[in-house]
Amino acid sequence: MHQLVVASDFGGEHKAATHLLYVYLVVATGLEDWTHRMAALRRETLGDRTMAYKKLGDGVRQAALPEFLSAAADLDGHLVAIAVDKRQKWLSTQPGVADELRRAYQLQCPWNPRALEALMRKAHFLALLLSVWAPVGAHITWLTDQDEFVANDRRHDDALLAAGRLSSMYLDQPMGVFALNTTAQDSEHRHFEDLCSVADLAAGVLSDVRAGLPPEASWDVEERRIIERDLPVKARILLSWFADRDMRLRKSLISIDYLGAQSMVRELWTESNWTPETPEEDPAVSI
Repeated sequence: MHQLVVASDFGGEHKAATHLLYVYLVVATGLEDWTHRMAALRRETLGDRTMAYKKLGDGVRQAALPEFLSAAADLDGHLVAIAVDKRQKWLSTQPGVADELRRAYQLQCPWNPRALEALMRKAHFLALLLSVWAPVGAHITWLTDQDEFVANDRRHDDALLAAGRLSSMYLDQPMGVFALNTTAQDSEHRHFEDLCSVADLAAGVLSDVRAGLPPEASWDVEERRIIERDLPVKARILLSWFADRDMRLRKSLISIDYLGAQSMVRELWTESNWTPETPEEDPAVSI
């Protein structure tokens, strides 16, 4: 029986961010080697710390980052980041339909319209990714941090129900067991947390990067958006890792923007020859 694990994290809530980031790490195989390497990294360097973008000012986390990223690079999977312009208020719901949707999906919590949109958007993106990668009969495990949409048992149950129902609309083959776990349910080995940290690092750096791009969208696929050098060092290290195509883990950044009065969806791509060992030679990074 196939097993598919999807670890997620979300970013862009701070005022300076122009986009909300929804990041999903879809992993098919390679988790056994990953857990062994994470166990060794925690024994030797990281200890009981959480690897998080906002906490990379800590010297211990900085020392552990190269091995952490190296282990993530060997995962057999795809890291998908979806950046949504904050002006896009409604993608998966509409104003005035919250009660109707709650009844249709048999949700138990009294979700307000904004909270329901946040839940359905995260579940909807997950369902779209499963429609691409989930094999027939696969057991699906969705891992996420302790986000508001899973803040208590009833919300957790609603999120699982919404994700399951949305996934059934996109998948034309039967699934196996569908589970939703949070980092609050993690084992002492922190397996959930470590996978979600890969998504956290991507969400953090891509939120910083996306905010540095010009706001105007264009259909020109040859157009390159220049990211200036004033990114913090941690962001440049992680951006170079995200841009590296010579690793087992695949990575994509999809941006949902405005083109005039209309929405547009495009994949942004990165190129960089910069390496952490030679920061003085850092060229501008293009997307």
